Amino acid sequence: MLLSVLALFAAAHSADTTRWIVSNHGREAGDLVLVRAADSAVVRWVFTDRNRGTRLEMRYRFGSDGRLASGEQRPVLADGTTGAPSDAFSTSADSIWYGVANGANGANGARRVGLKRDPAAFVGARGGTPWEQALLARFLLGRPGLTSPVAGGGTARAEVIADTTLRDGKTRQRARLVMIYRGAQPTPTGIWLDERGELLATDVQWFIIVRPSAERFLPALRAIELRWRNAVGEAVAQKVVTKVDGALVLKNGDLFDSERGVMVPQQTVVVRGDRIVAVGPAASTPVPDGATVIDATGKTIMPGMWEMHTHLQVANQSALSLMQLAQGLTTARDLASDVDVAVSQRNREREGKLASPRIILGGFMEGPLKWAGPTEAVVATEAQARAWVARYDSLGYRQIKLYNVTHPDLVPVIAAEAHKRGMLLSGHVPRGLTMQAAVALGYDEIQHAAFFFSNFFQDSLYVPYMRAYSQVATAVAPSFDVSSPAMSTLIDYLAARRTVIDGTFNLWIGGGGALVGAGGSTNQERADSAYMQIIRRLYAAGVPLVAGTDNSAGVTYRRELEMYEKAGIPVPKILQIATIDAARIMSDGREYGSVRVGKVADILLVAGRPAERISDLQKLETVIRGGRYYKVSDLQKYAFARGQSALNALEGGDLCPGHDEP
Repeated sequence: MLLSVLALFAAAHSADTTRWIVSNHGREAGDLVLVRAADSAVVRWVFTDRNRGTRLEMRYRFGSDGRLASGEQRPVLADGTTGAPSDAFSTSADSIWYGVANGANGANGARRVGLKRDPAAFVGARGGTPWEQALLARFLLGRPGLTSPVAGGGTARAEVIADTTLRDGKTRQRARLVMIYRGAQPTPTGIWLDERGELLATDVQWFIIVRPSAERFLPALRAIELRWRNAVGEAVAQKVVTKVDGALVLKNGDLFDSERGVMVPQQTVVVRGDRIVAVGPAASTPVPDGATVIDATGKTIMPGMWEMHTHLQVANQSALSLMQLAQGLTTARDLASDVDVAVSQRNREREGKLASPRIILGGFMEGPLKWAGPTEAVVATEAQARAWVARYDSLGYRQIKLYNVTHPDLVPVIAAEAHKRGMLLSGHVPRGLTMQAAVALGYDEIQHAAFFFSNFFQDSLYVPYMRAYSQVATAVAPSFDVSSPAMSTLIDYLAARRTVIDGTFNLWIGGGGALVGAGGSTNQERADSAYMQIIRRLYAAGVPLVAGTDNSAGVTYRRELEMYEKAGIPVPKILQIATIDAARIMSDGREYGSVRVGKVADILLVAGRPAERISDLQKLETVIRGGRYYKVSDLQKYAFARGQSALNALEGGDLCPGHDEP
């Protein structure tokens, strides 16, 4: 691969090559290679992320001022050669052009469009590389106020979070962490620069780009960044919560009784601390002296909802978790994230330091193949598998989630160890197993509805090459007979075993499968119909369903519930799935899932009738999580704050209340 890059500059007299590795939790997953000549550069970025990852090459030209003047993006093909340009940019004195000549937003590349150029703006690709991100950071550090327009619209601003010298024996490494606030992004992107202002490493992610000589410093870089992000999250939490002295009362609202699935009119709910202390008719339920009273007349009081498939990121605590709360999600089950990030956020939410749903942790485990998912918990032996289950248990995890290339022989071992410890077992269906086999070996739950289709095409997961279940499902769903005897047998088996299905239907219906690596042409309308039939059949058979989005902000949660409504599930039952059913599946029904005296105060107030129309959930006004009172308008304001340093904004800077969906 490197030789093919160097060949592009064989004629250059002063070509200089720099390589960064792409680290997947200490395992090399690929690399980023820069070949720099006097007036040009080529960056090739190739790494494996399950069936995904990045395979692109950027070819840049510099102007006489040393800034980027043009660039061309090409895919890197399986044999290491490059394909036709998929996007490009070029500049003139007063214009910047994006796209490919004769492009048509398809196989021939992005359509070419011209924009007026601000000579002071930073010019770069629409989908650049971490190397280009470092260029932007260095450019911003040289601008007044560390701020500049960006070609194509908007501004970017830099903030230096840390400037330190790392030491390892005689080795010294200067490192500066620069946070870049760009456009409407709710949280900044971090980049580490070295003493020359060149790319040293990217910020905390599942896959981190780092110079090989600096890999030893990653734990120190991680600790520095997490301290800052944790402080920002805790500062935000203090701003978004509405202070309450004494009791908190929702007066005279119509209560959705999730345990019975019915509405109870004109109820008053009294909260003291983190508990519900009274629920009863508004006419006869006293309001404590000095209470904070919310008039709920004509509105719906209901339990907080459960996000059953999320992934915690470092940005959750300052933005994404606020977005989850703003969707009415008061409990979120994490099903794969870095252990230090997940445990820290769960613990600090418990302590009231973060504005976040209550967090339930599921421990992620994977096999050692090249396609391994982003986790440090890679197991190849029974001893390793048991050790990881024990570690997750010791940290308070409630569940184990297995992934694509876990060896089938380890599944019963992991199941036995998890069940012995009172933990659930769920996951993707590992290669070589069917859904029925996974359940027979100990699965309590299966993630993702796409497995209902790939389940019947095991050979195609391997032949002619290794492919993802999602790609197979995308190809076969439009033509699959969901009423077939084979599907009936599968659904009956799941119903008999009470296997929970976390379908994440919002991913697959409407073409969302592209987000998780699905590929190939398909008739989306027919695929959507097949998935809707799956929902109907699962519900009719009594298979337990839980609602999850598989995103970190929960912004498609209402869409998930709306899919159930379109499939014909009665709306009150859908709200039960989102509340008490989830609580009971996680053995939390005594404390959560309904508005009852003695339970934890996880409560929503909706200016509508969500028990009649799921779409009315968009009228959510108030979220109470563990007795903490949040106004949805405040959560949205801070979660989507644009272009402001989080800490500076919290100290009194202006915040823009507008927002864009991520």
